[in-house]
Amino acid sequence: MTGKSVGICTLVVAIACAFGSTRTHASATFVINNNDGPGVGFNDTSMPNANAGCQSGETLGQCRLRVFTTAANQWGQLLNSPVTITVDASMDSLECDQTSAVLGSAGPNTVHANFTNAPRANTAYVQAEANSLSGSDRSGSSDINATFNVDIDTGTCLTGADGWWYDTDPEVPIASGRIPLLPVVFHELGHGLGFISLYADDGTSLAGTSTPIWGYYLYDTSTNKLWKNMTKAQRAASTTNDPNLVWTGPHTSKQSTKFLGHAIAVVVNSPAGIAGPNAAQEAQFGPSVVSSPVTADVVLADDGTGTTSDACEPITNASAIKGKIALVDRGTCNFTVKVKNAQDANAVGVIVANNVATGLPGMGGSDPTITIPSLGVAQALGTTIKANLPGVNATLGLDPSGLAGTNSGCVRMYAPNPLESGSSVSHFSSAAFPNLLMEPALNESIFNKVDLTLPLFQDIGWNTSPEDILFIDGFDPSPCAFVQP
Repeated sequence: MTGKSVGICTLVVAIACAFGSTRTHASATFVINNNDGPGVGFNDTSMPNANAGCQSGETLGQCRLRVFTTAANQWGQLLNSPVTITVDASMDSLECDQTSAVLGSAGPNTVHANFTNAPRANTAYVQAEANSLSGSDRSGSSDINATFNVDIDTGTCLTGADGWWYDTDPEVPIASGRIPLLPVVFHELGHGLGFISLYADDGTSLAGTSTPIWGYYLYDTSTNKLWKNMTKAQRAASTTNDPNLVWTGPHTSKQSTKFLGHAIAVVVNSPAGIAGPNAAQEAQFGPSVVSSPVTADVVLADDGTGTTSDACEPITNASAIKGKIALVDRGTCNFTVKVKNAQDANAVGVIVANNVATGLPGMGGSDPTITIPSLGVAQALGTTIKANLPGVNATLGLDPSGLAGTNSGCVRMYAPNPLESGSSVSHFSSAAFPNLLMEPALNESIFNKVDLTLPLFQDIGWNTSPEDILFIDGFDPSPCAFVQP
């Protein structure tokens, strides 16, 4: 089975043609088809800025292409394929404004099922993997299409950003204001190589009558079902069911203890009847609870207007909030507004309770004046805390009993509510700590490592080099309660 336009995934911050081709050689061979026209993108003949991280004598286009080739080389050393993997690559204008930008997008060109040596019948695999497993080219076309945002270098995206960073040495400090291209290329090639669910936002298989290979490993802990055993409607509901959408592949599960630290959590200390750790989503702004945990009594915020607990206006019970953790409800205004209003009332931290039954608040935004930590929690926890006020004491910090970005020992997938088309499901949860390559947003701590991405590829059937098979030994038993064989 073959299909076109199976989906493009994007990474967000919150070349065979007349111009030749570039080859990399390892256990898998990549060919990069430069699809840019003369003088633009990978063919830009201008000289780069001195602090862009380019090598002496390189044009801007050559510099960009070197970074792409470096990323392809590394993937070529991790995966085995007797069939050349061909990538159509270009640099073009992608969506961006002064506060956010799509850095790149990529996806497989076709998917295939029931080919020679297919590990599972009636199961769909992306083109590059199907070619590798079958030992022959299944389509005759390029395997991956990838585009990167050229406007990062033009000054039209992201206030304070000076452009892409093109050095590929992790030991060289990234110049101030520069966004590293290398991890973005690693990430997007990962999508094209198989880190993609092959399901539409409404739960429909993009592989026709075949089951996407991800359907055997995506699991919802609230319904206790694998995606392959769900109806389309159940899968659609699961796409926004964070933190309950998890990955049950054995290699990823075994490796999670190697790559992940303790989970960020709201730990209720008292009363005893509701005490314990609870899954939480850390805000993208303010200090991290990893380095700045806080413990205090919890007080429900009251702004006296509309939904009085949403903290969208100045808080009227500031005397009760002072020195306490403010509990506020999601909705009506930005997360930064809520937390800043609580900070102005002298709260030491904020818990944001979701306003829908499933998922955790996304906690996005930017405000450099915010100096207190804040965590988003499930609606049910917010309701429970309210029912026990006054008298609730909590810590915004780490759960010593669990790993960050996991549920029941399984690695969580990205399933925010509301759904983020192009990002939901086909990424690891942004709650992972330390950060992972295949999270939906670029993290400064990621540069040239593929971390849990390779074990997930092993789960879905990719052949890897002997060195990488040894790499996963010794991590048994799996911590995942729902691990699939």
